[in-house]
Amino acid sequence: MAVKNYILGILLVFISSCKHSENKAENETILTENYSLEVPNDMERAYTLNELAKVQFQKVEEDLYFIVLEETKESFENAIRLKVHHATPSLFGYYKVVTNHFDEIYKDLKINDFGTTKINSCNAIVFSMSGKDLGNGKNVFFRYALLEDNKNLYQIMSWTNIHYKDKLIGKMEGIINSFKSESSSR
Repeated sequence: MAVKNYILGILLVFISSCKHSENKAENETILTENYSLEVPNDMERAYTLNELAKVQFQKVEEDLYFIVLEETKESFENAIRLKVHHATPSLFGYYKVVTNHFDEIYKDLKINDFGTTKINSCNAIVFSMSGKDLGNGKNVFFRYALLEDNKNLYQIMSWTNIHYKDKLIGKMEGIINSFKSESSSR
């Protein structure tokens, strides 16, 4: 009888551990021509968040969204040369262009948690922004990363309602930190 109970106990532990691992939120690897990143499986692909973004995901129930934008360094430098942007042709100049754009479309824009770093061999600027959307009046929190490799500049923009920021910033950071370029940064 003791042996039967022992085997039954081991079997129950094994079954419960299998169910536990099935419930864990695993990540899906998203591959593009120029980069890859990890996206939590509980997020779904979106197609209408931004017409310029190749990668767009959302989790509507959590009010969590993210997109990745990319452009060549050459096109950014050409825009500066043509005086479309008034910035230096650098990652910091790119940061200035992006934040100036948001300053125009958000009221009381605040930028904090600014830092320069490397994310998987790419130079990066990571920061947070919050403000009130002039279009719909919602208070929004962004966790943002600007990255560069040898050829391209990337924007990873994740956002949510300001009230969910503390709950979701870890998920936002995970997506940002999983970014890997196909070409290494200078």
